Amino acid sequence: MSVATERDAWKLVFAVTVVSVIFSLLITYLVAPEGLTYYAMVPAVAVPLIVAPPTSYFVARMMLRIHRLNQRLEYLVRHDELTGLLNRNAFFERLEQLGEGVTGSIAICDIDRFKSINDTFGHLAGDATIRKIADTLRDMAGPDGLVARFGGEEFVFFFPNVALDLARSRAEAICAEVNGNPVRIAGKEVRCTLSIGLSFLEGKQTSDGALALADKALYRAKNAGRNQVVLSGEGPETTVADAVRKGTAGS
Repeated sequence: MSVATERDAWKLVFAVTVVSVIFSLLITYLVAPEGLTYYAMVPAVAVPLIVAPPTSYFVARMMLRIHRLNQRLEYLVRHDELTGLLNRNAFFERLEQLGEGVTGSIAICDIDRFKSINDTFGHLAGDATIRKIADTLRDMAGPDGLVARFGGEEFVFFFPNVALDLARSRAEAICAEVNGNPVRIAGKEVRCTLSIGLSFLEGKQTSDGALALADKALYRAKNAGRNQVVLSGEGPETTVADAVRKGTAGS
């Protein structure tokens, strides 16, 4: 019997107690010279009623604790601890679960000049900024959207069956929301902006390929001044090496 809730724990206590009483009565009936007399039944019932409930309750609590620890471990394996968003592996796993022919818009999002936030306000402010943006992405992605933190200040989100023009509108709304709502920590306002690169995942295209195109679009957004959304195929292609030479990569 598995114990996943408090109710399950009490069910186990009840079941063990009942079985213990029945087993005790059966043993008494088999071994007592005069069978189940009143004087034989009293200890046969009283002993398991005294011993079984606390013992089984202790075991049930341990089983419940193990179940909750396993749930927590499973959660941590699939989610980013700081934000509660999906992690990289879980994102791709969820993407695969949508089916082979899934289409939609996929985006890579990066916090602009995040290092300066840490340097100016401290790492607590940096963590608070990441959590605030994660909450914004989660709230604005909609019930069908997939949102993940890929590490550091980089996020990825996917809108199933959403065309690029509509996805761009959603991404621009996310940028505006982040830009217009600074994080408040220790009496100070920490303002930040986002750069977002968007591409479209077609049925036969791999998610890695779509992400690579979104990544190129992200670097074009960085080169173009940050705080904006750029679609794959808009403007000249910009490689990561180009971005590094221009001093915009990772900022």
